Amino acid sequence: MRRLRLVLGTELSAKNKIQAIGSLVVPVLRYTFRIVNWHQEELQKLDWKRRKLLTIHGQHHPKADVDRLYVPREQGGRGLMQLEAAHAIEITKLVEYVDKKEDPLIQSVRTHQHNTNSAVLETVRCLKIEVQRETSKIKDSIAEKTKERWHGKRMRGQFPRNLDEKLVDIKQSYRWLKSDDIKGETESTIVAAQDQAISTN
Repeated sequence: MRRLRLVLGTELSAKNKIQAIGSLVVPVLRYTFRIVNWHQEELQKLDWKRRKLLTIHGQHHPKADVDRLYVPREQGGRGLMQLEAAHAIEITKLVEYVDKKEDPLIQSVRTHQHNTNSAVLETVRCLKIEVQRETSKIKDSIAEKTKERWHGKRMRGQFPRNLDEKLVDIKQSYRWLKSDDIKGETESTIVAAQDQAISTN
């Protein structure tokens, strides 16, 4: 949280702040995902705290859609990394590594995992992750589910649904989100207006 406050206190643009959070703040937790048995509720609570700090610093409008915050920028979202998704990817990488490595020490770890209810395997079961799936596919599927939730919302999903229905060039419509010169306060207000979250003329 201290690192997040430091990043949010900088004069970076909206896009660069989100990238800085992904590269400087989230890795602090990612290192612990392979060691500490994190519960989904804990990760959701941390995500809530992050969104609260983003709102306090004007980077996220309080009435804007939460799911859109985690959708990639080229698809109309803000591109923030979701902690649950990062956790799922790290656990899957660890299980893939243990399953594929032919080192004697790793084989003993693999035997121990299969003989006992290890924290890693239990987490994999809770997340309903198939170990055979590649990490990139898991990341894509989580992003796709988040995008579907955003599109499926009755009020806040109107904007992306209208773009799909009217055969508009989606890439050009979301091009402004990839710009490096928009401030966080401006971006969050525009996104909230598109989400039908604030009164406009």
